[in-house]
Amino acid sequence: MDPKEIRREAKQLWKVYFRDVMRKCQYEKNFGKLLRQQEAQAEKEAIVHLQPWLQILEESIQWLANLAGILDRLVDENCKSNSLRMAMVLVGASCTHAVALRRLVLSGLDSPARAILRSLDEHLTACIVLLHDRDLANAFQRAQDLQDASEFWHKNLTTKAINKRLNKIEMELGLDAESSQEIREWRKEEIKTYSQAIHPSYVSAALAMKTMCASEPNTHRISILGRASALSERTLNYACKIIWYFSRLGFLFLFNKYNEFPPFIELDKEDEMHQMVVIGRDVINELNKKYWEFSIDNRDETI
Repeated sequence: MDPKEIRREAKQLWKVYFRDVMRKCQYEKNFGKLLRQQEAQAEKEAIVHLQPWLQILEESIQWLANLAGILDRLVDENCKSNSLRMAMVLVGASCTHAVALRRLVLSGLDSPARAILRSLDEHLTACIVLLHDRDLANAFQRAQDLQDASEFWHKNLTTKAINKRLNKIEMELGLDAESSQEIREWRKEEIKTYSQAIHPSYVSAALAMKTMCASEPNTHRISILGRASALSERTLNYACKIIWYFSRLGFLFLFNKYNEFPPFIELDKEDEMHQMVVIGRDVINELNKKYWEFSIDNRDETI
């Protein structure tokens, strides 16, 4: 459909309805242009004021994209591994969620970005759990209609169930109890915060309407059309760290033997995607470690 045609139709309707109530038409025909200008301004401010996490997220997305590409190449029509199909779709979906989160943050829409972040966390942590338990992975792949998928999630992939399984995995991999407990408490607190972006609450709605400006963190300004937000620092921070967490645990099951199972992916040192995933894992690990405690409030000291 010609975009000019629908614009003319909408404009005419505004005129007709204003005329019916005998009022001057207040329609703003350039509102779409205003939205694009707001988005461009938000992106400009975000790129300057939401570093280093914006850059680290981009590196993390590139890592996920290469991993998804490797898995996609392994799954063809003759593939008989349901667990490999599970890994392909969850890693691929995680990559799309990370891309969506980045775009929303750049557009100055932190509250919707946090809703996406909640999904990103669920997909990556579920993938770790299912990589660890291949029988469960097979059941996940077979649960394809809405009822079966819903029942599977409620039984196996709720936040409580995921956390319990992650704790078990961390213990099996040799992580000490204190560190495992710290990670569990950290994730619990973060998830609680991002769940507020999904379920209506006064504070989260107020911060979506008037956010803390990325360029002036102590200033709240109207953000209903998008505005680079200082709150996005925490959003980006957790997005980077949950991808980092997956790169540490998920990678082990993908590229290494575990119990009686062979690796999902046989490492090919000459393959460019394999090189990107192996090297990229170390790159995002170093970046996250260096800036782990970085925040807008102490950026001068950190730099």
